[in-house]
Amino acid sequence: MSDRLPARMRALGTELAALRLRANLTTRQAAARIGISSATLNRIENAKRSASVADVSAMLAIYGVVGKERKRILALVEAVTAPGWLETDHQLKELIPALANFESQASTVYHFAPANIPGLLQTQAYAQAIINDVMAENVPALLADRLERQKVLTKRGAPDYLAVLDEAALRRPVGGSHVMAEQIRQLIERANLPNIEIRVIPFKYSQYSSPGTFNVLGFADAPPLVYVEHRAVSGFLDSPSGSRKLRDEAVKLAKVALDSTDSVNFLAMVAADYERR
Repeated sequence: MSDRLPARMRALGTELAALRLRANLTTRQAAARIGISSATLNRIENAKRSASVADVSAMLAIYGVVGKERKRILALVEAVTAPGWLETDHQLKELIPALANFESQASTVYHFAPANIPGLLQTQAYAQAIINDVMAENVPALLADRLERQKVLTKRGAPDYLAVLDEAALRRPVGGSHVMAEQIRQLIERANLPNIEIRVIPFKYSQYSSPGTFNVLGFADAPPLVYVEHRAVSGFLDSPSGSRKLRDEAVKLAKVALDSTDSVNFLAMVAADYERR
């Protein structure tokens, strides 16, 4: 298996497969209409073969995809083999569907959060406060999408999920004391699920270098992906050197953090602090 499989190619394959299913077509039926073999279509959907603009245009016509959705997918095709996939703030809407798809396919998800609670663990009130702070438009849709993404952690065959949180993410009173108390109590509930582990790095453990917010997504049959999330730019790293460095950081940060039991006790203490206010 190659050390690098472009994130855009993987996202495109997943999306084309979903569109085919939405059109109620089997691989064989779709391939016959497009004029390619079913083996070729399978390889495109599994990101084992690049797709031409002509082939994807034919697929989209058969699948009934038009307008902005068609334009977006064709733009993805044109950049499909480019290394990495980074977007600025106003283009994040292009990344979120791909991130959600990758999360649904992953066997493991690691999330380091130095400043805010990870999206997959946020309560509705906390998520709304965060989204209101960074986005001026489409807040209800973004909130609904985030809450829908969270189902990946409780579905059948859910990935093993580890969140490493800096204490700063717990102490920053997003939405106020009531919202934070509710949020941290939910973290404790999530930590009791068999596939979810939450670990905290307290302020007293000051001797570590924070690389910023990032996710590492592991897959059973494909190379890992690293998703970085910063205020100015976010996206996927798929080069061996770039992703390996943050994967190594993930191991170090997990070793610095409190263990699972002590982390839950720490969360309970912080929740009680908010509830007293």
